[in-house]
Amino acid sequence: MINFVTTRSHAYTVRHLVRQLRDARSWSYERLFRQKELRSGTWVFTDHERLSNFEIALAARVANKLEQGGARVLNHPARVRSRYDLLKALKQAGINGFSAWRCENQPRPDTFPVFIRNEFDHLSTDFELIADQQALDATIGAMKANGIPLAGKLVIEYAGQEVSPGVWQRFATYRAGDRLIAHHNVVDFRWVAKDAQDGQRVLDHPMFATFVENERRFVVDNLYEGVLRQAFDLAGIDYGRADFSLVDGRPQIFEINTNPAHASHRTLYRETFPARVETQRLSEDRLYGALRAIAMPTGHRIVLDDPALLPQQVFRRLFLGLKRA
Repeated sequence: MINFVTTRSHAYTVRHLVRQLRDARSWSYERLFRQKELRSGTWVFTDHERLSNFEIALAARVANKLEQGGARVLNHPARVRSRYDLLKALKQAGINGFSAWRCENQPRPDTFPVFIRNEFDHLSTDFELIADQQALDATIGAMKANGIPLAGKLVIEYAGQEVSPGVWQRFATYRAGDRLIAHHNVVDFRWVAKDAQDGQRVLDHPMFATFVENERRFVVDNLYEGVLRQAFDLAGIDYGRADFSLVDGRPQIFEINTNPAHASHRTLYRETFPARVETQRLSEDRLYGALRAIAMPTGHRIVLDDPALLPQQVFRRLFLGLKRA
């Protein structure tokens, strides 16, 4: 049994995984914190960036009890780095050539352009590239003047490289336990590369066959596994998806998402190009195989006897608006 723990509003991301795996279920943190006992098995904690510090502390206490009771815990909340800390660590380790700064700390990036994004979500559209320090200072000043909080916002150096003039690419590699799975490689006509909205334009591109072959080789050969494993280890993440690009042939990792949205096989194959279907089927089969390998049978009961997890205390702190730790 694999138990995925998500925030309530983002349980949809694992819905298809639960259906496909069958021996799996999803939990919200709100429900988890109300339990007096849980069953052993495999527990996957996700959505760390969407939790308050108090909720992270509670989740870590639950994870501790689960581990002590013999359950398998992935993404222990006390060990997963924040997005900001991970980007700094990846830069320090020499994996990334770019870094990040917190908006409220008067950022002075080393290189430009840069962009600003939230630390607490995974939105990746409409980022505006900021050309220089003067423009960055003006942007931050305008945010203050317009009443936009700087807390929770990051300034990140741009790290992208066109795969063809006007075309960018994004790679995605999953981790499930000890296994890494190269999953997909998409191209887009925006520097914030997602699946291209203009599919016909991609299909008509003179390098379309090259794009398809690049993805096939990436998935079949599980390219960049070594550096991606190092990044996952730095992040403290046992289950999730790393999104990255290549700059001069080197992976540049934007983020590692512990709760990536996942579509069903049927939806995935319907929405992709026919030339990609076999590659996507291979990567999906590998991912589900890796997930089944980390599952543990549902076993004995584990009592959550940590005083901090007393339901009445948790309820008061979470739902009555009292000050959070």
